[in-house]
Amino acid sequence: MEPTPFVGRAEEFDRLERALRRARSGVGSTVLVAGEAGIGKSRLASELTTRARAAGFEVLVGRCIDLIGTELPYQPFAEALRPWAARHGEGALPWLSQVRPAGSQLRVFEETLALFSGLAAAAPVLLVLEDLHWADASTLDLLVFLAHNLAERRLLLLATYRADGLSSAERVRRLADGVRRSGSALELELGPLEHEAVRALLTARRGAPPPQSVAEGIVARSEGNPFFAEELLAAAGAQGSEIPRSLRDLLLQRVARLDRRTQGLLKLAAAAGREVDYLLLRDAAALAELAVRGCLREAVDHGVLVPDQATGRFRFRHALLAEAVYETLLPGEREELHARLAVELERGEAPASAAELAPHWEAAGRTAEALGASVEAAREAETVFGPAEALAHLERALRLWGAVPDATAVAGLDLVELSSWAAQLALQTDAAPRAVELGRRAVALVGGADPVRAALLHERLGNYLFAAGSRDAGLAARERAVVLVPAQPPSAVRAHVLAALGHALMLVWRHEASRPICEQALTLSRAVGARSAEFRADAVLGVDLAYLGHGDEGLDHLRVALRLAEQSGDPGELVFAYCWLTDVLTMLGRLRESIRVAAAAVSVVRAYGVAHGTIISNQVEALIATGDWDEADRLGAAALRPSTANWPHFRRLNRAALAVGRGDFDDARVHLEAAYATVRGDERASPAYDLLVAELALWERRWTDAETVVGDGLERTRTPEAALIRVQLCAQGLRAQADLAALARARRAADAVRDRLGRARKLLVAARRAAAEAAPVTPNAVGWRAQAEAEYARARDEARPASWSEAAARWEQLERPPLAAYCRWRQAEALVAAGAGRADASVPLRDAHAVAARIRAQPLLRELALLATRARLDLACSEPEPPHTKPPMEDLLGLTPREAEVLTLVARGHTNREIAQALVISIKTTGHHVSHILHKLDVPTRADAAAIAHRIGAAR
Repeated sequence: MEPTPFVGRAEEFDRLERALRRARSGVGSTVLVAGEAGIGKSRLASELTTRARAAGFEVLVGRCIDLIGTELPYQPFAEALRPWAARHGEGALPWLSQVRPAGSQLRVFEETLALFSGLAAAAPVLLVLEDLHWADASTLDLLVFLAHNLAERRLLLLATYRADGLSSAERVRRLADGVRRSGSALELELGPLEHEAVRALLTARRGAPPPQSVAEGIVARSEGNPFFAEELLAAAGAQGSEIPRSLRDLLLQRVARLDRRTQGLLKLAAAAGREVDYLLLRDAAALAELAVRGCLREAVDHGVLVPDQATGRFRFRHALLAEAVYETLLPGEREELHARLAVELERGEAPASAAELAPHWEAAGRTAEALGASVEAAREAETVFGPAEALAHLERALRLWGAVPDATAVAGLDLVELSSWAAQLALQTDAAPRAVELGRRAVALVGGADPVRAALLHERLGNYLFAAGSRDAGLAARERAVVLVPAQPPSAVRAHVLAALGHALMLVWRHEASRPICEQALTLSRAVGARSAEFRADAVLGVDLAYLGHGDEGLDHLRVALRLAEQSGDPGELVFAYCWLTDVLTMLGRLRESIRVAAAAVSVVRAYGVAHGTIISNQVEALIATGDWDEADRLGAAALRPSTANWPHFRRLNRAALAVGRGDFDDARVHLEAAYATVRGDERASPAYDLLVAELALWERRWTDAETVVGDGLERTRTPEAALIRVQLCAQGLRAQADLAALARARRAADAVRDRLGRARKLLVAARRAAAEAAPVTPNAVGWRAQAEAEYARARDEARPASWSEAAARWEQLERPPLAAYCRWRQAEALVAAGAGRADASVPLRDAHAVAARIRAQPLLRELALLATRARLDLACSEPEPPHTKPPMEDLLGLTPREAEVLTLVARGHTNREIAQALVISIKTTGHHVSHILHKLDVPTRADAAAIAHRIGAAR
């Protein structure tokens, strides 16, 4: 059968050819081609491969397996590289063979990148991966890894996937988000063909224009889907009558024209998947080999199957065709076909993996074989660092368990162990809510029959609950674990649950309570040789000591814990140790060290294939503090996968912090809203959330909203452990009071000014008290107190440049440029207010501007530009001193620039109609602006608003 004619898609193909030319010149990139089934993704890719081969490219093509979902890691890459490996020997790429690779997932990724780099050095490479909506998680991770490393290589990676499948929506989003963040991605969403393109397709396929009535029917019914159009045309030609009522009926009618033996072979092929190996089909078919070949020839001639000479495989012309055939299988027939396939796979020359066998055994109704294969497949997936695939196999095993007599003997473990193992994998793959479900199931299965086992399961459940954001429940689970294990005789289990309880108490900021429990756990673990408990007790005790003001001692314990984790090679312990070491370094003001440790940690734990998003979150937090916002943006976006369910608020809050700093206020609100559900019950995250909500309100000049948030936050942070948060909240509250006091002065509202100063005084007292508590723990407390003192002077309308200079110097010593830049802005503002010379005021202004421009802090840049304009300061160089000017209305009164324009005209006595004419806006819009102005100024009439404008000298 001739290939489908290539029609339409001129714009898309032009973009692909440009990408191909760039790849040839050494600028690699990734192209994602998305669209519904049959829309032409494969045809577009095929046309590009033809052009690429003609241009001298090495073309490699791989497809994902569908229908029964084998969950084989890296399957499409293996298929794409198999012809190359055949030329160079299977040993050239170990994971293409049956030999399990040594090393890690990271090593697989790096070796694959090195292989493609070598190929691209010899000739430009086009790598095509099709049907990634069926891809396993490891394939997606490898693809994203390559996408981020193609920039200087002669390699174009083209991936196709369906965008319309509910079952694959999550992995498709994961793929698109990951590739998009590479910065060198081209996304093509294939929509329906234009009517004329469909007509051209029909003409080319038929060799002549079809009858008008037939063409019009196909154009209407196909809705621009080229595959549907071709199938409808084929059906119309065969029947010479009306168009079938549904595509499924049409597909089945086309198959029905084949010989009965061929139909039977197609059913077997459909049970195997869209693509099937010839040898497997031959051996599993109840036909002589000559008959098999005859059936295959008929299926190929009729366009049902497509042969691939390079791989010796046959595939259905379209997935929908395979699915339609599969759905015709009767009960009993389906089971028999899958059983035959499984038997042949099992006894082949190269025995199939358990991952290939398990879904066939399940579909065959052979539950015992399916259960055993599923458990074995999970173990195999873990050996090649595929936790997501391992979890999928265990989920199948859990489904099958109840249908298997003596399932424990078949699986080699009991249901409690299976549930607990699956829960651990769920946690590793950032699916904490599912881990909680599985953990609770394991606890319920044990009940009170085995207290010690139940205690260990409660301890693990506590871990899952904390990761899912349920801290109270997590603490209760850990407390229950300790109750279940007797103190005598001394045991490793007792040490383990004690260390876990100390960990839980530390997570809810109860460091004083956690410390003695960890010390007890540490003594006991060393006495009984419980190395794992010793590790955790050391790590948690280190955090406790650091937050109780013994930073160096705490770091010593954390480093001992890290050495223990490195010796054990346990990925979970490594993640734990690195998470808390980086957290404590940041808290102690050692930001650069925290960033370096986090970067090293990510490279270490990534090799184990476990989730490490929390380490990245700590790294991003430190990068934001140091002003490395581009790197923070890159890492933070990569860490924020939609599937992430472990500690989700940390990543959201980091994204919100960056968005606020850069002025992406709508984006900040999105992240804050997403974080809200989990932060409310989290004693650590809730204050951080309040700080960000208040900061957003301050930059948006919603000062009363900021005041409210600060008040609520202070009510929730009364414990000694939250002292640093209280200083920060007080500093933000004082910033709000300073602006509100300035607004009250503009209104000449003496009572309001006195009220604001009274509130500011209370905040200052609270800030000083909290800073005194926090200073022994973290040097950041001194910087926040200095900033709070300077904000208080601003609230009193006192120009004190020295206070702001001191605060800025504190932040510069602590390597926190964004905070220092804010203080330098206020210092320049105070110098202007104090009547200092232009040269003096320009120095801190330029310092602040240099930092703000580098990190792209748009809200701060705007304020700096306003100050420079108002005071005639030059951000670049010094000039003769200009006359002093007052702040504009939008600064003093919290108005938008448009509202300031409207108020100026109101103060001049203009009516709404005159204002509308002057500003070229509607009268209705003018009325809205006036209403907003009256609300912001808290005055009842236009005359009152005009009086305020006259008092600040804005109506001239």
